[in-house]
Amino acid sequence: MGLHDDLKQQHAGLSRTLQKASAVIIRGLADIPFQSIRELAALTDVSPLSIIRLTRKWGYSGYPEFQTAVRKNLYPEAVKSPAADDAVSSADPKMLWTAKTQVQIAKVAARIHTSRRVHIAGFRSAQAFASYMNYMGRMVFDNFHLMTESGLGSAQDLAQMSSADTLIAFSTTPYSSETVRLVQAAQSLNIPTVAITDDILSPFGDYADLVIDVPISKTKRLFEMAPMISTIEHILETSFDMLGDDADARIAYFGSRITAIKGYW
Repeated sequence: MGLHDDLKQQHAGLSRTLQKASAVIIRGLADIPFQSIRELAALTDVSPLSIIRLTRKWGYSGYPEFQTAVRKNLYPEAVKSPAADDAVSSADPKMLWTAKTQVQIAKVAARIHTSRRVHIAGFRSAQAFASYMNYMGRMVFDNFHLMTESGLGSAQDLAQMSSADTLIAFSTTPYSSETVRLVQAAQSLNIPTVAITDDILSPFGDYADLVIDVPISKTKRLFEMAPMISTIEHILETSFDMLGDDADARIAYFGSRITAIKGYW
């Protein structure tokens, strides 16, 4: 059982005040390592002493130990010392992720894990990224939903979403105006949004809660998009790791069902 599920199981046995704080913490678990106890107390509308009482109810000596447990559970490889902030991961020679990007990837993976529904959007060329993430993710997460390229369809999807859901939007240069408008609308409705793009300064990144910037390059006429696919796979693998054996079982089940209908040649 993961930390998130363990905290959810203990929620019902808490007092009303601690349940109030617990609900906020569980929804925003990915942000805990980066929040001071005073910031969290203000967010949950309880006192810092109540936060300490809650973490002790959960079996920790206090808030710092709870932060450490969350960090180890959600960011086992991403969180490094400040001296390593600009270090890079060499696991994939084609894609160099900075430590800061690794943290963002882990945050997105955690958000996927805790969201009621995950809506994925991409327009024109970026639709391929959205389709790929949706297909691969649905092997494990049945709450993934691919948004249509229709403006009307996107509006209907947004109308059904809330702060318990997450919108993941893709766009690279030249950025589609549809993506910018979609993310702006999501922000106005308080829908958590993840922007996966090629530049931290892309026009829709300003409206997203989390931004992952994936550098791409053009050798001749076309941009090389392989780093975007690698990033999608890294996000999904990280979110699958949070489920552990359960993710492997779901992938195996998915494969067996496709095989049963002769979906593989």
